[in-house]
Amino acid sequence: MKNIILKSFVFAMLLGSFVSCDDFFEIKRPQETQWTNTATFEQGLNSAYWLIQWGNGLGRGYPIFHDFAASGTARKTVTGAAGLNGDELYYRKFGERLTRLSDIWAQGYQVITLANLALDLDKKWDGNPFNMNINSEDYQNNYIRQIGEFYFCRAYAYFILMKTFAPPYDHNGSNDILTIPLKEEAAYSKDDVLNEKIGTREDVYQQIIHDFKKAKELLPDQFTLNSWNNVAGYEAGRGNKWVATALLGKVYFLMGKYVEAKAEFEDLINYAESTGTYSLEEVPKEAFNKYQAEVYPKESIYEFNGGDPLGASGKRNLYLYTGMVMGLRFRDSNGDEITNVATNGQGTVISTWNSFAVSYTALKQMGWMVDPMNGDYTITAEAKADLRYQQCFHLLNPMPQNTPGDNIPKGSEGYVTYESFPGHAHLTTPHVYIDKFFRGEAPYGRLSKFPLIKLAEIYLLRGWIKWKGGDLQGAADDLNKVWNRSNPNNINRHTAANITHESIYSEYLREMMGEGWTVDFIMGTQMDAPQGDDPLTPVIQPPYSNWYWPIPSQEESLNPNYQYNEE
Repeated sequence: MKNIILKSFVFAMLLGSFVSCDDFFEIKRPQETQWTNTATFEQGLNSAYWLIQWGNGLGRGYPIFHDFAASGTARKTVTGAAGLNGDELYYRKFGERLTRLSDIWAQGYQVITLANLALDLDKKWDGNPFNMNINSEDYQNNYIRQIGEFYFCRAYAYFILMKTFAPPYDHNGSNDILTIPLKEEAAYSKDDVLNEKIGTREDVYQQIIHDFKKAKELLPDQFTLNSWNNVAGYEAGRGNKWVATALLGKVYFLMGKYVEAKAEFEDLINYAESTGTYSLEEVPKEAFNKYQAEVYPKESIYEFNGGDPLGASGKRNLYLYTGMVMGLRFRDSNGDEITNVATNGQGTVISTWNSFAVSYTALKQMGWMVDPMNGDYTITAEAKADLRYQQCFHLLNPMPQNTPGDNIPKGSEGYVTYESFPGHAHLTTPHVYIDKFFRGEAPYGRLSKFPLIKLAEIYLLRGWIKWKGGDLQGAADDLNKVWNRSNPNNINRHTAANITHESIYSEYLREMMGEGWTVDFIMGTQMDAPQGDDPLTPVIQPPYSNWYWPIPSQEESLNPNYQYNEE
């Protein structure tokens, strides 16, 4: 962490290099810093959001991939090592240092540093560092919102860091073990760097709660765009009041603070239902097939913003990279439906990078495959009737016997029916793949947006809390809102008489598989983390004390205080 803080210190010094004094905190006129008005203040936010959305650690779907691979709902499809440290995640080898995770560490603290610089400036100048008219539209609609967004970004970064590098919050035990550096201010001197605070698990989670609450307080329901930010799609991928509300509720849920979580979820649901700003899409695929920044799926509260809202020339590289490893389609897929077109760049392109399908144990849990662990791979009538299975998943059969092992060319019979590339030639049983990525129409498949928080999940989480509290009919009502959308010919499946944790978990998997929150549901509900299909993967019981990854070795070696206390 010293490396990160030293970089932060250098950044702070650079920020202060535009003034004549030596100490950034000794400046008398903040107008002389790089941040001189809301338009230049936006540069810090742009950098933070770039890391959160598109950085090779916090962004581009890496947290989503980590969740799926480790959740017990994935099935490995390759004979060698899965990419992106997939084997270590899949087999839950938590003691190993993963090179890919060093980017999460570095980028998380870069976001925190950017936020701290901005929030320090705000505090130093009593909420008005640019000497603005506090009644002006620019102050009310831009500056206050920007401060709220900096709180949001800091909370988001700490949340991801804690879920990656710290033991999960213990619902019934002590949370005073030391975890990761907790920086509430930027470093401006060597002493600041050398005396950083290592936060306890409780300390850091309370900071996350504080920051999401501040974001909720300061951020608007929806952005008001004016002057320099009046750009179509400006709000895509950014936090507003209801994104902060959703994440605050999810933090509480993960911590086992169900009363507080339910209150946040109800705030959001009441807003959605009373204003219509958010609502369940008519069919589930509609949350996954948008590519224009300015087109918001009604169901997406927060989303990965594929591409660039300004249409920058480099936007082709800003896609959900990990979707190719955990999903059916390659980044060059174009079109919402499964198609089989010979022309290169048209229709569905099967990903030759895929390393994971849906686990057989999860398919059995969802009621979508009869008994795959005992050799019956029949897709059930329930699955065939469910729009989620029809639209967001896809079955590939093994290559027929006596068929050459070469690729099945695109456009040939069987390309979207059989395992069509040599890397899956060893598969001898049917596999169901997640098909939620790269669904935008031609030629924009790789720029497809992706929901990071969906309204459907909020109903499901509130439903579980109601069930836990004994409100069985209320729980069934919440689950039926989600079920009925995907099963219009078989509505109101869930009742007070049949709702259980298992039925809620099954519904959660049907709806949320591969969207990045399954482990949070497992830990939030305190169920056993399932083994999945592979006997080498351990079942892990609450409080999941070993479910975290070591911090980068170059950081740990600089400060012995990074070592965790013995539990």
